[in-house]
Amino acid sequence: MSTSKKKKYGMILAVVVLLVAAGAFATRGNGKKDLDSGIRTGKVETGDIQVKVTEVGNVEPEVKVDVKSPVSGKVVELMVRDGDVVERGQLLARVEPDLNQAQSLSQTKSALAEAEIAFDQARKDYEADQKLFLSGLMSANQSRESETQFLRTKQEFQSAKEKYTIVESQGIPISQASASSSNITAPMSGVVLTRNVQVGETVTSGVSSFNAGTILFSVADTSSMIIKAGINEIDIGKVHVGQTVKVTLDAFPKTAFNGRIDRIAPAVRVAEKIRVFDVEIRLDAQGHELRSGMTANIEILGEKKTGVLGAPVEGVFHKDQGDVVFVKKNLKPEEITKIAEARAKKEKEQKGDKSKGKKGAEEFDKDAWKDFFDMKTVETGLADNSRVEILKGLKTGEEIALEDPTLPKGDDDDDD
Repeated sequence: MSTSKKKKYGMILAVVVLLVAAGAFATRGNGKKDLDSGIRTGKVETGDIQVKVTEVGNVEPEVKVDVKSPVSGKVVELMVRDGDVVERGQLLARVEPDLNQAQSLSQTKSALAEAEIAFDQARKDYEADQKLFLSGLMSANQSRESETQFLRTKQEFQSAKEKYTIVESQGIPISQASASSSNITAPMSGVVLTRNVQVGETVTSGVSSFNAGTILFSVADTSSMIIKAGINEIDIGKVHVGQTVKVTLDAFPKTAFNGRIDRIAPAVRVAEKIRVFDVEIRLDAQGHELRSGMTANIEILGEKKTGVLGAPVEGVFHKDQGDVVFVKKNLKPEEITKIAEARAKKEKEQKGDKSKGKKGAEEFDKDAWKDFFDMKTVETGLADNSRVEILKGLKTGEEIALEDPTLPKGDDDDDD
């Protein structure tokens, strides 16, 4: 090959290398990044901004009652199962009281009967003694002794009756103490959601002060279902009673329900180290699709503004001077070329000056964003999950950086 041809091929190769290098510089980062700076950008546009709070909750009956046994003992008979419709007072199960509790109930009943007999006899004696005293046939001391006996038995009878009343009010059927089993009845009309025991199982009393007792059944009114959810305390300021809610179920994703916030808990609850406020959502219409325990996806709709200037939320940064954005400069091709040449020259100088090479590179990178962006302070308004209202500082059509260009870029570009 001649010398002239070698020179020609060498020049072509050099041009190709320069073009490849320029392309690599222009396309730093992923394909969606700005071709000039390597920083992703988004546009400032006019549109609607709708505040939304999304959360996951559960479908639950508005009224649900856990049925417990008033006595401890063994389940000897079950009359209903899950899904059965029951009426208030309907027999659900029978429990055979254990010997200790049966004996205690029997003693309470016997003590009341004995106290009543003693009081009735003391009352009769006192009335008779009063007649004798008034007729002069009994001394004052004897009359006082008779009165004391009457008052003492009266007090004992009152105490026994109060104990009996307290135990009965707790649901323990003293009147059935002599029976072989205690009847468990439905406290309300509704549907049996769960049956938690089997015949032969031992259950504990639900009126004991030492434990909560065994839940035999859960009965609920399934004609009125609500949604319960925990709203993160960060979002609770966006939620208020009466607010519109859209609900979808995982089981029926194509069916949507409308509802409203009916109640917000006054105190926070900690769930898995997250502070939440419990809310109840009342649906505008009930549906046969609703079943207790279903997962519900809720979308609480808050304030809405239409036709406002908005920017991507990730493009607004909080600095000491307030909210700022980095507006992309409208550079001409020749300006980009000059910037590239200046950077190449700077890098060459740094490579030649080994004594300050790395430090110089850091200082250069720190201000490199200024070649492509202008920092501006803005005033913001309403914001949703993706866009924020711009009240002052930007115009429609401007592009802003979606990542802070003032921060160091990692080591990805420094491997070579």
